[in-house]
Amino acid sequence: MNWLNAEHIITAFGPYFVFAVTFVIFLETAFILTSFLPGDSLLFLTGLTLSTTTLWLPDWAGFLMVWLAAFLGTQTGYWVGYKIGPPLFERRNNWIINKKVLAKTHEFFEKYGTRAIVLARFLPILRALIPMLAGISKMDTKRFTKLNFFGAVLWIGVFMFSGYLLGNVPLVKENLETTVLLIVVFTTLLLPVAILRDRLSNRFAKRRS
Repeated sequence: MNWLNAEHIITAFGPYFVFAVTFVIFLETAFILTSFLPGDSLLFLTGLTLSTTTLWLPDWAGFLMVWLAAFLGTQTGYWVGYKIGPPLFERRNNWIINKKVLAKTHEFFEKYGTRAIVLARFLPILRALIPMLAGISKMDTKRFTKLNFFGAVLWIGVFMFSGYLLGNVPLVKENLETTVLLIVVFTTLLLPVAILRDRLSNRFAKRRS
């Protein structure tokens, strides 16, 4: 079983592929050690498969299951950081884990919190890392949950729903890998561009003052 290949995951489980996708998406968003699993491409192919295949499971149920996996996975990552993060920083003090790093992490979320949580959805590895860091920095739970809810909806909408809508377009079918790659590249740039724009704006504001 090749868990790194999105297409193989879907074909291997046949009519029950939604359960496999749900499991993979939860793991990919919840834990750093499993963040190497396919995310964006898996969502796109899942939406495409739902639109082109007749299953015993209604399409809306497939969307709901995958969305829940994305939401609960990120929420799990947050609680892991929330519970084990602070004790870890108190027990250890080195160049990686120390109170200065914790303070900078907290400062980062104070400045970029909203965008970081939502846009990190579109960055592999950071999808699992950012929620954990938010928990470590004790970001407000209600605020994080709201952002997580919106981020999961946006992520599923961009990849899974676009796959569902474009699944029957001949041009997309013939250039599937290129289509997924273009969407991934575009969405991956959202958070870095937002942070870069803020920094350039701050520098420009300081020069003017």
